[in-house]
Amino acid sequence: MSAAGPSTSEPLLLPPHEARRRQEADLQARREKQTRPPLPPPHVLSSLVPDSPAFTDLMKMEQRLDWTLIRKKAEINDSLGRPLKVKRTLRVFISNTAHDQPWQRQLDGKTDQPDVNTGKGIAGWVLRIEGRMLDSGNVRLDKTRHKFTSFIRSAVVEIDQRSAPTYPEGNTIEWVPQPNQPPMDGFEVLRRGDVNVDCRILLHVAHQPERFKVLPPLNDLIGVQEGTRSDVMSALWKLIKVAGAQDKEDATVIRPVGGLEKVGEILSEGLQFHQLPELATRFLAHPDPVVLPYTIKVDQDFNLHSKCFDIPIEIDDPGKSKLSTIVASFEGEEGKEIVTLEDKVTELAYFARDTKQKRDFMESFASDPQAFIQNWLAAQARDLDQMLGYQIGVGGNGGSVREEDLRRSDLFTLPWVDEAITVHEAARIEAERRR
Repeated sequence: MSAAGPSTSEPLLLPPHEARRRQEADLQARREKQTRPPLPPPHVLSSLVPDSPAFTDLMKMEQRLDWTLIRKKAEINDSLGRPLKVKRTLRVFISNTAHDQPWQRQLDGKTDQPDVNTGKGIAGWVLRIEGRMLDSGNVRLDKTRHKFTSFIRSAVVEIDQRSAPTYPEGNTIEWVPQPNQPPMDGFEVLRRGDVNVDCRILLHVAHQPERFKVLPPLNDLIGVQEGTRSDVMSALWKLIKVAGAQDKEDATVIRPVGGLEKVGEILSEGLQFHQLPELATRFLAHPDPVVLPYTIKVDQDFNLHSKCFDIPIEIDDPGKSKLSTIVASFEGEEGKEIVTLEDKVTELAYFARDTKQKRDFMESFASDPQAFIQNWLAAQARDLDQMLGYQIGVGGNGGSVREEDLRRSDLFTLPWVDEAITVHEAARIEAERRR
């Protein structure tokens, strides 16, 4: 007969480090499920630990520090909720280069014919549009460098068709950043030609948050020519409040008063309040582009515009990311470490309380064993009565009052006697009335 194998119900032996890891994980899970109990009161701590006044002072200091941290955290979160913008200047440079022009080939002594198939040797020019953000003098703000195209939503180059030939690629060139395209310091436009041409460069600035141009007649009513959507809605709501356009009976209805009748969308029966954003959107358009005139010259190797163009822009304050990092640190490793230390302090305080209770128990027993046992048995009896849900009693008291308590005269001087008499008399009078 073969020997019986080991029982499958016995637990497998784990390596010491694995068992320790599982034990710590179970302890952490129990801590997360259970709420941390509060520390014992100061008078209890003073009886537990002789140095408790110093601990109490530390707790008060911790409370002040926690209050300061909570207040600062609330201020930072409030700041992060508002758009923190910094005004900067974007400087744009325009230039062009010429290549394979007849005068250049003559200076270089080239006599070969241009290759039409490959385009080698054909006269042409390259238009360069570049830009950079000027330094503000603030080291904190100048640390963050942004590329030129990160401020441009789109760019259009329009070549004057009246003085220039029609290019096969078209006289209008539009540049739009692609979704995965990295920002650049500028871009170029290549064309073939050997004559000077005039062009216009239209730069559509990318605003964060997006800004809009307010169309008439709404711009005259609210006094805003350009702004964000929230700016327009705030100005429109201010106009409604000042003009008293809200209906007296139904505040959700806007009446055509105070110049709102010029909008043409509010009828005599009024406009519902939730339709205001739709009404404002109808009078919003993209802001006018920045127009930069330039003449592309091919009679010299390199031509730089005699002027540079400054465009005012608004960017996010670089300190905003730092504030986000500070807020994240509250819930990071440092925050977890603080919670762990607080749990440890609480556990030690309750351990000291339990230890003192054991010590007092043994001291009381050692000083007078007979009285201690009698008192302990009486206390155990009272606890047993409470756990069983009734008190020891006989006869008419219904077992709700202990016989030992009934023998004491001070029991009948307690406030419950007056209440019991009142209830008894009320019940007696009600019974007589029903007869």
